[in-house]
Parts: sequence; structure tokens; C-alpha cells
Amino acid sequence: MELVVRHLREGIIDGTYQPESKLQPKLIAERCGTSFIPVREAFRILESEGFVTVFHNRGAWVSSMSVADLDDLYSIRTELECEAVRRASGFDEKKIDMLFDNLGAAQECYARGDHAEVVALNRDFHFAIYEMADSPRRLKLIEQLWLHSARYQRLSLHYRHDAASDEHRLIVECLRDGDHSAAAEALRSHLASTAELIRGAVEAASVKDRDEVAAAS
Repeated sequence: MELVVRHLREGIIDGTYQPESKLQPKLIAERCGTSFIPVREAFRILESEGFVTVFHNRGAWVSSMSVADLDDLYSIRTELECEAVRRASGFDEKKIDMLFDNLGAAQECYARGDHAEVVALNRDFHFAIYEMADSPRRLKLIEQLWLHSARYQRLSLHYRHDAASDEHRLIVECLRDGDHSAAAEALRSHLASTAELIRGAVEAASVKDRDEVAAAS
């Protein structure tokens, strides 16, 4: 069952299974090499996570995406993550250097067009900071929200890395100076600008979908 859950979750995040599309148990079972039972259990788990919506007698559907959901998602992320930054501690010279090295590596990857690695390094950067808050429960909630954020971020995968790098650098500089309140505010600004740019991609995708429906009718 874990294989099916992972297959579906990753497929929903990367767009293999499109928002509001019906999930076909037979096709999924064939892809995962399993029976229908693990697929049904996977639907139940992913429904609890918010990735799938199950309708009685109608089957399972990929949860929709919207600007309202994006705004709600980033609002919750902002509160959880900024508080994690305020509570974080233990940023010695070695830790600060590691964070700066991460930013340098991300810039190099972006320059050569390795966007997948940029995404991975971005996650490593943020969680290297959040882990220092020593709050496993908060970290788990943040991880879950990041999975949902990834659905939206793929709509704007090539967005504003240079600006993001500057915003990340400001966060590290504040942590280096021991000003965690300033670091939290720098993160708040970073998340707000990120959400605004992704919002534009979501709105553009919605317009494109409406145009395609109108053209087909």
C-alpha cells in the first residue's frame, strides 16, 4: 500500500494526475503491480492528507487547486515557519557557512538549468533552519504543507530564483547576527512574494483552462 500512496502522491504533485481528474483504480493497480485493495486504502490515506476527494458511488478525484487554497496554504505556512525561525537556535559559524554554501550551490544549479536540484536545495535550506527549532510536531506539519505547496510551485518552476536567492541570503545574515525576529520577518516577506508570483501562475492556468473549454464547446 505504501508504494501506491507514494506513487499517487508524487503523481498528484508533479501533475501526472491532474487536478479534478478522476482516479482510475484499475489503471493505478496496473501501474503499481498490485490489486484494487491497496489502491482503495491509498485513496483513504490521501483523502485524509487533502490530495484526494472521494465521492460516494462516484469514485476518487484529485483535489482541486485554486487561488483561495493557495492563499490559505501560504498563510498557514507563514505562521508555522516564521515561528520556527524565531524559536531556532544553535546557528554557529559552521551552520551559517553550510547555509551560505547551499545558496551558492543552488545558484550554480540554476545557471546550468538543473531546476530539479534547485528545488531540492531550496527544501534543504529551509528545513536546515526549521530543524533548529527542536519541534518535531511543528516540523511534521510544515513538511505536510510543503507537499501541497509543491503542487502549486510546479506551475511556476522557473520563477525568480535570483530574487529568492537574495531573500534567502538576508534570512541567513539575520541568523548570523543573532536577530531571529528580523530573520522571521525576512522569511515572511520571502513567502509573501513567492505566493504572489505563484498566484499569477495559478490565475494564468485557470484562464488557459477556461479558454480551452470554450474553444472545445
